[in-house]
Amino acid sequence: MPSVPQLHHELGRALEAMARLPLHDVLEQRGVLRALARELALEGLRQEARFSSDEVGEMGAQLWAGLPGDAPNVPETDLAGDWIGSLPEDVRGRVRQRWDHLRLQKVLEDRYGERVEAHYLERRADLEQVVLRLMRLPQQGLAEELYLRLIDDGASFGALASRHSLGDESVTRGIVGPIELSQLHPTLRGVLASLAPGDMHPPFVLEASILLVRLEHRRPASLSEALRHRLLEELLQPDLESWLDSALAELRRTHAAAPLPPAPVPALAGA
Repeated sequence: MPSVPQLHHELGRALEAMARLPLHDVLEQRGVLRALARELALEGLRQEARFSSDEVGEMGAQLWAGLPGDAPNVPETDLAGDWIGSLPEDVRGRVRQRWDHLRLQKVLEDRYGERVEAHYLERRADLEQVVLRLMRLPQQGLAEELYLRLIDDGASFGALASRHSLGDESVTRGIVGPIELSQLHPTLRGVLASLAPGDMHPPFVLEASILLVRLEHRRPASLSEALRHRLLEELLQPDLESWLDSALAELRRTHAAAPLPPAPVPALAGA
């Protein structure tokens, strides 16, 4: 770790280098500008939300679930107004967060709702959840020995994993999951695709380890309300990223034509 004087010196040089750049370049390089553009784009989407009278009538209970007192009176005629600002201070933040979620989900449903089922069918295999037993082993010879003990001698996978596995599976007795197939390494997904519950695969190499795997359980995906919301957000992402790319490209073009003066170099304490 650098000394305090050295860190002070390096920090000063970094600030001087950043100060030579236009502010928007610094913000873009640090990811701040894209994050800000993302939030502005999402807020723009939320403001497009339009609710029927019946939907407005149902929202009070959703917004106030688990909170003290009576549900808020959501105004049917001025949903864009700051009606949340009139609520008790200790609940405003939670109600506003829920309100933002409801508005965004409404817009996503209106925009992408007709595409959700087709998207679900495309993603269903990856959304399946599995429970498996897994051991990460350092040597092929040990892996083959343990494999034979498991299939021929009825040895306990959990006991062997606790004793021999290199990964966290030594603590979990080899149990992994429930976990979505999409979250697993492609090689491991391919191995599991060939197994029925109770089947074990011969030792195979994955990155720096030799793996032994037994499939315990499969849980097929179902289009629940929570999964529907997640798929709607997945459908939004390509459009959102395209909007952000276009907006930032236009910002760069505008500032290249009329660049801002560089920001002043901030003074460091003790400099």
